[in-house]
Amino acid sequence: MTSTIHEKSQVARELEIKVDEAELQAAFDEAYRTMRPRLNLPGFRPGKAPIGLVKKMHGDAIEGDALEKLAQEKFREAAEEYKIEPLGSPVMTDLHRHPGEGAHFRIMYEVQPPIEIRDFSGMEIEQKKIEITERDVTERIERLRFGLAEREPVAKVEDIHTIVKIQMAELDVAEDREPGKSEETEIYLGDPEIIPELQKALIGTEVGGKTVIELPHRHREPGTDLMKEEIGRVEVTVVEAQKVTLPAVDEAFVKKVSEDKLSTEEELRNEIKTGLEQSAAKRMEEDLEEKIVTKLLEMHPFEVPRTIANAIIGQMMEEREQENVRRGFPANYGIDEKEFRERNFPIAEARGKWVLLRDKLLEHFAIEATDEDLEKLAEEESAKYGLPKENLLKYYHKHDTVRNRIVSDKLSAKLKESVKLKESVKLKESVKIV
Repeated sequence: MTSTIHEKSQVARELEIKVDEAELQAAFDEAYRTMRPRLNLPGFRPGKAPIGLVKKMHGDAIEGDALEKLAQEKFREAAEEYKIEPLGSPVMTDLHRHPGEGAHFRIMYEVQPPIEIRDFSGMEIEQKKIEITERDVTERIERLRFGLAEREPVAKVEDIHTIVKIQMAELDVAEDREPGKSEETEIYLGDPEIIPELQKALIGTEVGGKTVIELPHRHREPGTDLMKEEIGRVEVTVVEAQKVTLPAVDEAFVKKVSEDKLSTEEELRNEIKTGLEQSAAKRMEEDLEEKIVTKLLEMHPFEVPRTIANAIIGQMMEEREQENVRRGFPANYGIDEKEFRERNFPIAEARGKWVLLRDKLLEHFAIEATDEDLEKLAEEESAKYGLPKENLLKYYHKHDTVRNRIVSDKLSAKLKESVKLKESVKLKESVKIV
């Protein structure tokens, strides 16, 4: 046997194996010896049919199976010789027998890409800052008030404290394009994110009435996939209107929204501000981690094996199927497998790239979850949740998810230590009313 490895890409390999005629015939002879006793041919006792007749009647099938078995055996031998560690299952791409000259096989497989961790200490990352203001707190209180508001149908939109159901239709549309028309949409005119022009136009409009405003809108250019934005006139029809009466911010209101934990507006404002600041801090940390990962992936270009990307797509499809079942639909409801795989392949490839780089970073920094780490976590969570420390430790040692969480936290801390943070423009926290 002779074998050669051909590098097709960073991760794709083709193993070419050539077997001489003597070795091939030995494999065929062994296959006939094994199969002959199992064959029942008319006119002969089991296993006593002439070998010539066996070859004539079943030779192609027996020799074909023998060829595949020989190819698998030779791949195992080559894998041991070259220390091949394939990802997933190798695929036979070519199998030929050449009478009198033996046979050759071609087997494709993938390997881990070469990843060399580069020095990224001092790498600059822009850290987003979210500033929580008293206005944010007020808007959150307004949202709470809206949730407890009384609603009353009215014939006319008198002020911003009104919920309006509208339908919009484009005007002045080019002849080569159909005018766009929206579904009926319910909006609250007191929402701070409502377009001022729309808010102003609707006040004073009666139910069933129409008003025309100018709004930016996007449409697809005919014959292309390009989207164009332009200002156009839109006719807005008021379908329904409800007057909203917001409750006063008094002791009864505060107790209701806080489940009797608070009693004054000041206490409520402080509680809301603390919650918004904690939420903002979490989002800032998530944004920072995402930017660090993006930068690291840019610094470490390498090919992602399709084996890994396809495995991730399989997980994504399984999650989608589980979600369908949870919602009471058939598992494959709304899933076109070919379209799903094509659409999600770039996402799966990006995730796979981070999985590979993350593993290399853990190896580079020698990060692991030690028994001491589990002990410390058990002490913290025992005090936090009031559970026996020994029970928590037993659970931690049985489930890899806990160790994965620990190493992820360690890696995140290590990466943040290694980068240089540059503060970005402060952003105001956004709170939507409905």
